[in-house]
Amino acid sequence: MNNTLLFNEVPRPTFRWLQVNHTEGCVWGNDINSGVVTISANKDIITPLADQSLLKDTYTGVNAHVLDAVANHFFDGYTVHVPANHKESIQIDIAVSGKGNASRTRIQLHVDEGAELTVTYYLHGNTEEPSHLQLFTELYAGSRAKVTIKKVQLLGDNVQHFEHRYANYGEQCDVKFINIEVGGQENYYSFDNDLSGKEASLIHDLAYIGNESQKFDISMLMTHIGKSTYSDIHTLGALRDTSKKSFRGTLDFLRGSVAAEGAEEDTCLLLDPTVKSVSLPLLLCKEDNVVGNHAASAGQIDQSKLFYLMSRGFSENEAKHIIVESMIRPVIDRIGDKLIEETALEAVRKKI
Repeated sequence: MNNTLLFNEVPRPTFRWLQVNHTEGCVWGNDINSGVVTISANKDIITPLADQSLLKDTYTGVNAHVLDAVANHFFDGYTVHVPANHKESIQIDIAVSGKGNASRTRIQLHVDEGAELTVTYYLHGNTEEPSHLQLFTELYAGSRAKVTIKKVQLLGDNVQHFEHRYANYGEQCDVKFINIEVGGQENYYSFDNDLSGKEASLIHDLAYIGNESQKFDISMLMTHIGKSTYSDIHTLGALRDTSKKSFRGTLDFLRGSVAAEGAEEDTCLLLDPTVKSVSLPLLLCKEDNVVGNHAASAGQIDQSKLFYLMSRGFSENEAKHIIVESMIRPVIDRIGDKLIEETALEAVRKKI
């Protein structure tokens, strides 16, 4: 895969003259497996993935060609089924190393009515040559299900990372996503959510920090289908050196999503004048009685905060460190695994 591809195309192209409707790139590496997947969970709920059909056949992920590689040619594939009214917890460790060039993992999550599931992904390691790591998660959350998916990504600078995620929500289900994105040289994310059931709720927080020439390319689509559905997404992070972030967030209210409410907010702290932050929040609507909010902000550190900390004896670099960590740490503290949290915090501190 070395041809130029279009990643994370917006569902309704706009502002063509700004060239922000997609990102051009290519896939690193080839098909030599570099990943080791370790799962800690109740083995009764996990089986090898047999049915390779997509939960949503029109989902294209970061790119349809790239998605096909992990959907149909994965190295590790599992189905997780949580029966009705059961409560389960899973930790999935994906480590890359050595001379391999690719890691492709596909996970299908089926959470039945009234069940609860917590999934923690931990991605880490580096390869000797440029490689790519793909993670594809599909989620079906039944009525009144509660699902929390947490992810900490600390990959090395020889790794290009793709995360594809599609989720469908039943009535009154409650789903939360937490992403901590620190590593990886190039990172592409596609998060597609269908809020189908009445009063389904989604909250998604994504925190990142980039340095040197790192790239974070984020696409989020929240499709409100059922009545009184709710979505609230936040992306926040900091960039330094020549790193770049692109955010494409779309709230789509379809006909019939009466009394639905959606919000999206993108916040980026620019630590150097050479960084680049692109934000494209979109709002699409075919229903009258809905509430949609979107906001984006990018700027340098508040000088009053900087002055306050420096007046208390901190150097300028120490003060910047405190400000950036205080922004990201509340998200990291929600992971719930002390060892992973400390490892993530140490990685953040090294990059500030």
